This record gives sequence, structure tokens and C-alpha cells, in this order.
Amino acid sequence: MDIPSPPLLLIGMEGLWGSLLCLIVVYPLVYYIPGDDHGSYEDPFNTFAMFMNSKNIQIAFSIYFFAIFGYNFFAVMVTFMLNSVWHAILDNFRPITVWLTDLFIFYAITSSFGEAWTKWSWIQLSGMAVLLFGTAVYNAPNAGSVLLEGQWYSLGMNFSDEYRQIEQEEQERQLDDEWRNRMLDFQVRKDSSFFGERSPHVSVHTQSLRGLANRTA
Repeated sequence: MDIPSPPLLLIGMEGLWGSLLCLIVVYPLVYYIPGDDHGSYEDPFNTFAMFMNSKNIQIAFSIYFFAIFGYNFFAVMVTFMLNSVWHAILDNFRPITVWLTDLFIFYAITSSFGEAWTKWSWIQLSGMAVLLFGTAVYNAPNAGSVLLEGQWYSLGMNFSDEYRQIEQEEQERQLDDEWRNRMLDFQVRKDSSFFGERSPHVSVHTQSLRGLANRTA
């Protein structure tokens, strides 16, 4: 069931429940697990003390906070303005963007940061190609996608019937939306002096359509 909700509310609820989970479950758990951080696996009190006494940590935290907020905000806006399919598709380009940025930093800015190209990078490049191909297949039958209809790269799979069914359902959805908008338009205009029920220019078909709009409202 689709429930409309403001994008900022979704981001706030995600942050709220994530914070509660960390404070109530994760932090107490890692504090009592033995480790090398003052006897704990992770000492949240030591973390808080470092944050309060280090300007560099505060600046890094602020940058990270607004970066994550921007990422989540635009991710939710993609889902809100388009759909969750586009959110999933664009999310797959995140590791590719990060990897290319690391290569650019290493070779174009400074070799102290970023990532160098090694013999293992070819495996990583192959994985990126598989990721892009899977994204294109997942997006089918929309524009720019890869259709699996028995070609050599389909590995014997043929989803032609499924593609036609999806396209037919999309056309029916568009017709339903257009019909619903027309009924709402008739419902809004039905009391005007020109289009009112008392007008001699109103046909029987128009009157029945307005009556259907009133019953479905």
C-alpha cells in the first residue's frame, strides 16, 4: 500500500530510528564486549571525549553529517518524484563513482590519497561491467535497458511475454490516470453557469460522466 509522506519526514524517521538503535542496542553491546579501547570493543565515552576536544574531528563530523544528509535527501527525492526502481538503479552507480573518484585523486591530484591501478583492478572493472549490465537488465523494458529476448547474451532466457505484459499494464495505468483526471475535472466544473446541469448544451453523455465522477469521489 502506498502511503504519501513528505521526503524530509522519511529522512527524519530514518535518522531517529537509527540513532535509537545505536544508543539502546549497539553502543551498550560494544561497550561490554572486551577489546582494546579502554577494555571495551568500542568505548562511546572515550569517543565523546575525543569529539569534544578535537577540532579536526568536529570538522570531519560536520562534513560527513551534511554529506550523508544530502545523499539521503536526494535519494528519497528520486523515489518521491520518480519511483523506487530509479532509486535502486541510481544507487548501483555509487561504487562506480567512488572508484573513479579514487583513481582521479591518485593520478590527477596526489598519490598520497586515492587508489592506484593494479593488476587486480581488472577484476574490479569486470565486476563494474557486470553491475552495469545487471542494472540495464533490471530496468527493462524501460528506455535504455537491455531486453533478454533469446539473444546470445541472454543465456537462453526469453522474457518477451513479461515485457509485453509490463508495457500493457503501464498503458492501462496511464489510461486510468487520464480517466480519473477527466472525472475530477468534470466534478470541479459541474456547477459553473456555462457547464452547469441547467445548461441546454450539456449532452446526456456529459451528464452521465459527471454523475459517475460524483459517485466515485
